[in-house]
Amino acid sequence: MRMALATLAYAIVSMPGLTAVHAAASCPAPAASPLPQEVGGFYENKRFGFKFKAPRKWSNVALKTDEAWLAGKYMSDKTYFHTDKDTLWTMEHTPELMVIGFIDENMKKRQEELEEEDSDGVKKTTRIIYNPYKNYEDFLERTYTGGGWFIDDKKTAKVGKLEVTKYQIKVEKLSRSGPKRIITWIYHTDEIDYAMQTEILEDEHKKLSRIIERSYKSFKLIDREGKLPTSGKTHDFITITEMTEGTPKERRTKRMESQELLQRRAIEALPGDWGHERSGDVLLLHHDQEKWAKRLGAHTAVFMKWMEKTFGYIGKGEFVRAPIIRVCNDREEENSFGRGARSGSSWWFSAGGEILTHKDDEGFIGFEVGWVNRRLFGHWMQERDRDLAFAIPQWLSTGLYDYVAGARAKGNKLNFRVDDWDRDEARLAIAQGKAASPRELIKATRSEFRNSTGGFQGYWNRSAQASMLVRYLMSKEANRSKFSKGLLETYMVNLKAAVDEAKKKDNENFKANNNAETEEEEAEQAKARAERWRKKEKELMDDVFFRTFRDWSDKDWDAFEKGYFDWIS
Repeated sequence: MRMALATLAYAIVSMPGLTAVHAAASCPAPAASPLPQEVGGFYENKRFGFKFKAPRKWSNVALKTDEAWLAGKYMSDKTYFHTDKDTLWTMEHTPELMVIGFIDENMKKRQEELEEEDSDGVKKTTRIIYNPYKNYEDFLERTYTGGGWFIDDKKTAKVGKLEVTKYQIKVEKLSRSGPKRIITWIYHTDEIDYAMQTEILEDEHKKLSRIIERSYKSFKLIDREGKLPTSGKTHDFITITEMTEGTPKERRTKRMESQELLQRRAIEALPGDWGHERSGDVLLLHHDQEKWAKRLGAHTAVFMKWMEKTFGYIGKGEFVRAPIIRVCNDREEENSFGRGARSGSSWWFSAGGEILTHKDDEGFIGFEVGWVNRRLFGHWMQERDRDLAFAIPQWLSTGLYDYVAGARAKGNKLNFRVDDWDRDEARLAIAQGKAASPRELIKATRSEFRNSTGGFQGYWNRSAQASMLVRYLMSKEANRSKFSKGLLETYMVNLKAAVDEAKKKDNENFKANNNAETEEEEAEQAKARAERWRKKEKELMDDVFFRTFRDWSDKDWDAFEKGYFDWIS
């Protein structure tokens, strides 16, 4: 199960060493590249110029739209298990085969720049980037960050007329599902090195190696169609800066353009057995889950309207790009899709992305719908006001995320389920006299919140209390008290004012770190900006607390806290 996301500033994994890209927003969209397809039992990728036969019954997995160097992926029809001898814990793993293209350095230089001229005669130059990895071993270093893998065997051979380097790689320390082996063959050509990689459990090496190598031996070159693959971010990359500067009309235009480009890119990359449709502006991609996707789409449309109605004072009038929701056939397919050729990425910090999900066993009341709600909330908040989203303190982000996770659409309305664990934990803390007062929670910095007494259990108990405090502030009961009525909105408005004032003081620093030319650079800068807000957190929170509660007396606090504790109990 996924870990609950407690903050609005999420960790990301960026790819260092990526060549810079400049793409004029006015550049025309590139012609669509030929999509991979299965022909006569072969998987064909005409863009890269190769074909091969996947192991029998293995299924073709959709590729990430932002990883053009990942040229193919298949997943086994069987799941295998490993039992640790010391802990007796049994872990599962489904083998998956990937094909990764490494563009030759000379080809990169020959196609590094593209000059274009618009209708007004203005010349623009676009620098194109390719696979950011230097070679396959560089890919391993970045994918299995921190070590834990070693090359057990490496030799050269020939498959037909192609020179091939064969790797046997062991992964031990970092493998969460047991010791693994990676079988990789790299086919060398003058323009591209094609790496076919399959990751399996070490226990299954003897059983599966022949099946995998039989597939590898079927690899053949075919004629390429279209341009060599780029990162997928050259012509249609619209930066966050472009979408947050200028007049309201200019910002809206750029965001609508970005939305259309991202949706088109996602649809063009779909395998043949995937479907897509729209629910309002929301784009749904689905694999054998059309009925479930439609229900999720209807729920999403209601959720987004609720966000606008409830938090419309945040970034009022700013256009929110429609989310893209990818509904995988099951959890394993979702996990496989998420792994890709990069070890991680963040939707919120980049110019686009997708919400990955699947239909879990609990259906509409299950965890997955709550997960989608959390992602939708984070997306909406950052689209409306990114700086405010980064600056929201821990107690509030914890509570808001937990609150929206319980939302379920019924017709045109949202119902909000109370988390029984949060409620019971908060009640237990009150009964034991260990409950933090609302004043303590609101004043706690991220460090104070996370390092609360009681260790790990104490942190989760404090999280439960924060969730209940926010739930109270959102309740009808709170609206009946002069102290809590509209308090959440007042706090958020004051937080926005404090953020704007802090940003104005540090304006040059923000400008200097707002010059991204690629989505990866933009993600890294957004991460740095979130870190700057965290460093200012104590100063910022004291300022907001003063603005919000400067007229409150101790009696006012007593009345507010009594109403809150009575409501929980």
